[in-house]
Amino acid sequence: MACGLVGAAGTVRLMTSISGPAYGTYLDFASPLSQPRADRIVRYLAATRPATVLDIGCGWGELLLQILAASPEASGVGVDTDQPDVERGRSNALERGLADRVTFIEGPGADHSTPADVVMCIGASHAYGDIPTALRALKPLVNPGGRLLFAEGFWEHPPSDAELGRLWPDASAAEYSDLAGLVAQTVDAGYQPLWIESVSRDEWDQFESGHLADQAHWLLEHGDTEDAPKVRQRYEAHRTRWLTGTRELLGFAYLTLGIPAER
Repeated sequence: MACGLVGAAGTVRLMTSISGPAYGTYLDFASPLSQPRADRIVRYLAATRPATVLDIGCGWGELLLQILAASPEASGVGVDTDQPDVERGRSNALERGLADRVTFIEGPGADHSTPADVVMCIGASHAYGDIPTALRALKPLVNPGGRLLFAEGFWEHPPSDAELGRLWPDASAAEYSDLAGLVAQTVDAGYQPLWIESVSRDEWDQFESGHLADQAHWLLEHGDTEDAPKVRQRYEAHRTRWLTGTRELLGFAYLTLGIPAER
């Protein structure tokens, strides 16, 4: 989910292969996030002068790399189960002269236990099971006085049964709360909310369009091949789920959370 909102936002990850489309080549970030919002987040977190940065479910770690570029004394670790994303992160780090300050680890985020000054978990609470469990599990990973950037989905309004039926299989109203409920869960877990922001419709549209673009362009060129029906089915299912389901219903919030200097 990598932090590609797997399951939660009903996305479909297609592994890079000769016979099928790539993934994420039209995306800068593996979550709905504009560069202006990323710039603000980077400035905010870099101002704490972190020595260590940890990204759980990092994808290809674009935000992690930007924070490290803005924090010359910091080192970072990105953890993700998706091998192509991890390799992309390593390649990008090398190109930007950051390879000596960042380590990308292929593996489950929940297995990582080394704390950091700044911890990020963006659309990756599923690595721990659910949102409340993730918030509890992440807390020991944040050094005293540190920051957690926690980003997850929330319902823009209570979903009806009909709306749930247009989402992913076994979608349930209990999967998310509203934004106020999401923030309340962070407070219940012992964090201090410092900054609360939800993405715009444009950020969502850019992410979903970019997510689908690899498949759409592949189908334009390979629509008559043996693999095309399977790719087309996945592409159309995702596009329909987005346009008729999640687009009016699912929000996504970036929450910057503080930990007291002494615990």
